[in-house]
Parts: sequence; C-alpha cells; structure tokens
Amino acid sequence: MVKRQEIERLGDLIKIELKNPEKYVKQVEQIIDYFESLDKLEISSDTILTQELTLDNLREDKYIPYDEKLIEKLKHTKENFAKAPKMI
Repeated sequence: MVKRQEIERLGDLIKIELKNPEKYVKQVEQIIDYFESLDKLEISSDTILTQELTLDNLREDKYIPYDEKLIEKLKHTKENFAKAPKMI
C-alpha cells in the first residue's frame, strides 16, 4: 500500500509541490498493481512479435518547398531561437 508520506517525499525529491497528494496514492497503486500483474505473466517463448511493413505500404516522400521563414511566425523568439515556457 502506498502512503501519503511516500508521495509527498517523491514530490520533494523531484522538486514539485503537490497540492493534493492523496489524489496520486490511488494512481501509483494502480501502476504498481499493473507491473505486478506483468511480473506474474509466464512467457513460453523468447521470440519478439513484430509486424513488418513492406516498402509497398509506405507513402512516397515528396519535397514541398516552404518559402516563408517559420521563425517569423512564432510569437516568442530570441534571435534565431524559439522560446519555450520554463520547465519546473
């Protein structure tokens, strides 16, 4: 069982403020339960199932020129770089 104090400690470690840690207790428990059910699965083969695509199923790449400068269309720029919001 996941405790509120554990969620608060994780929030402190990753430096985020959790206004309602109880909300995350159930979500974390569901994630742990999911991984526990994956651990219980028995796999009889080591072969990896893949789906291969032939080149016939792929679209043809086409070059379409774009004459405008995209940097000029952005709202937040500095010199020749796009500015993004700070990640906290």
